[in-house]
Amino acid sequence: MKVNEQKYETEREMLEYINGREAEFESQLAAAASGILSWGRRTVTLSGPSCSGKTTTAKKLIGALTAAGVRAHVVSIDDFYKNRENAVYKIGRDGKLKPDYETVRSIDLDAFSEFVLRLRSYNRAENAPLRVPVFDFASGRRTGERELWPEDGDIIIFEGIQAIYPEIVSLLPTEMNVSVHISVAEPLSVGGEVFMPEDIRLIRRLVRDYNYRSALPETTFYLWDDVRENEILNIEPYCAGCDFLINSLLPYELGVIKPYLFGVLGKLSEQSEYYERAQKIRGTLLGVREIPLGLVPEGSVFREFLN
Repeated sequence: MKVNEQKYETEREMLEYINGREAEFESQLAAAASGILSWGRRTVTLSGPSCSGKTTTAKKLIGALTAAGVRAHVVSIDDFYKNRENAVYKIGRDGKLKPDYETVRSIDLDAFSEFVLRLRSYNRAENAPLRVPVFDFASGRRTGERELWPEDGDIIIFEGIQAIYPEIVSLLPTEMNVSVHISVAEPLSVGGEVFMPEDIRLIRRLVRDYNYRSALPETTFYLWDDVRENEILNIEPYCAGCDFLINSLLPYELGVIKPYLFGVLGKLSEQSEYYERAQKIRGTLLGVREIPLGLVPEGSVFREFLN
């Protein structure tokens, strides 16, 4: 089903529209949090493709669970990556070898399995913490550990694109886990153009990577085809089987991100192999009305890509 962005004449109407869409998103989160609480399970897998809003959603779920009197902790599956020398490599389109962080074979499944087993038998009274590895992408290595001190009744949220991979899910017994999947779930029609879910997430990622990871658009475009290939093979076939599906599409978002995206795409030279692709994206957004970022609530999942 295609979502059509609503037309509005005044800034007040625009703000009302934004707040309405935010309320719809929050209601999805509330339903997931209610299900997690009512089922009384100890772990949650929070999965989603690139730039779906997992980080903010994890924080919001923690907030909802805390408000209900239940403590929750996030464990990123990214922290269980193997060190670069032990990772799986593949040949990029430039002919160079690079670590393949999309494949589950680059995850240390033995270490993850051991952590889950320790979690299942954990007793805070023994005065010993659970130890979670910390992975640093810049060095491609685990740089240390952090301590986790869960108490009886606490919930652990395993967050990451890999949280839906069968190899990961199989290590979490179904009787103790609730699966939540977040993504842009519908196409969006705005400004006379139709944007597919993967188009919207690419736009988000171009801006996010530049703002937070100092990645030029050339790098994001270079990685995107591999990202999409992995999503099609390892994420999309399994998302329908999750307990809760959350749609992170906010129909107003393209109007907000437009000026930021144009600034990022402007970093590409005309000699870049991605210049034509970037110009095509710019062209589809020309008819989209700009919306001030200040109208977007501070806690919005969309601010994950802009703040």
